[in-house]
Amino acid sequence: MRRTSVPNSPSTPANTPISPVKAASTRNTAVGITTANSVVIVTKDVAETPSFAAHATNSPFRIDEKVVAAFVGVSGDARPLANGAQQKVAQKRFEVGEPPAIEYVAHTIGDQMAKAAKHATLTFHPFAVSALVGGIDGKTPALFRIDTTIKTACSKVAAIGSGAAKAQAYLDEHYTDGLNEAGAVALAVKAILQTGTLAAEEAEIAVISVEKGFSSYSLTEKRNAIDDVV
Repeated sequence: MRRTSVPNSPSTPANTPISPVKAASTRNTAVGITTANSVVIVTKDVAETPSFAAHATNSPFRIDEKVVAAFVGVSGDARPLANGAQQKVAQKRFEVGEPPAIEYVAHTIGDQMAKAAKHATLTFHPFAVSALVGGIDGKTPALFRIDTTIKTACSKVAAIGSGAAKAQAYLDEHYTDGLNEAGAVALAVKAILQTGTLAAEEAEIAVISVEKGFSSYSLTEKRNAIDDVV
């Protein structure tokens, strides 16, 4: 079974559990952007309490060679969802001899969340996270957003977590189909900055490209990417 409670914020009484929806929308931010040949995911992780997203815990998880999932919400919920997706993808690869579609990966994570929600009680809570799943389908970049209602949507740009509405509005206004990787990283950083500040130490920048697969920015590269837009 799953853990027995959703952690509380410092301002919440100890015996009052935070709802999964609130937990997933008030902690940290993640932004995903597709380009002609890549998907860029930028996350901001701030560990406000030990129970919530620690930098190394909610960082984008590599699900397959060209698939990444990023989570916001309760940090302890990210790892089992990522592990479950990795196992399902490995099994699917074995069965069909090729990597599954990004949509399959997104629905695999959504199915895990739905199963937990179905069996939720006053003691055992559903997963208190939302997620972005991005990667390459053949030679086509794809990005999916999964919210706490288990709604899965495909999009060219997506924001989840703290300040998601502001970040999404910025993405919708400034996104263009001609963005390259550097432009997508800059746009993602700017979108997160609409919600507050962003330091290199609390950021992760992951890129999944058609040619190179998965790569992540070093601390110096993250600093440069942030400095370039502030």
